[in-house]
Amino acid sequence: MKNHFNELIAVRTVLIVSLLLIAVFITGSGISCQSQTPESAPTVPSPGLPKEPSSAEPPAAPAQIEVAIDGFAFKPAEITIPVGTTVMWYNNDSVIHTATARDGSFDSGSLSKDDMFSHTFEAKGSFEYYCILHPYMTGVIIVE
Repeated sequence: MKNHFNELIAVRTVLIVSLLLIAVFITGSGISCQSQTPESAPTVPSPGLPKEPSSAEPPAAPAQIEVAIDGFAFKPAEITIPVGTTVMWYNNDSVIHTATARDGSFDSGSLSKDDMFSHTFEAKGSFEYYCILHPYMTGVIIVE
């Protein structure tokens, strides 16, 4: 009888220690028994219904596109952008370059290494440009 009693105490001790270890593991790993809901769920419009404008939505920021002047080339040489986009040219070469529109709508002037020039395209059209100092360097901006 005493042997049986000692076995019950040993089993009970193992169960208690096991439960304590499980509790420590759950607490230490960030697992919670409470249900978690996101702070704000995204609003999804109903199919077939137009989305209502919301004054809480911030206006879209104007887009900016970068063109690298690198290795005596405009990279990318051709880009398509929406109206209102600003294109920024960065001269990564160790020589002076320009980004000059063939129609005269923009001209960067001389850009030394690490200089930047930007132009915002406010009208639709195709704008070919080149480097005045290296006329074989060409590019085109297509504004839709």
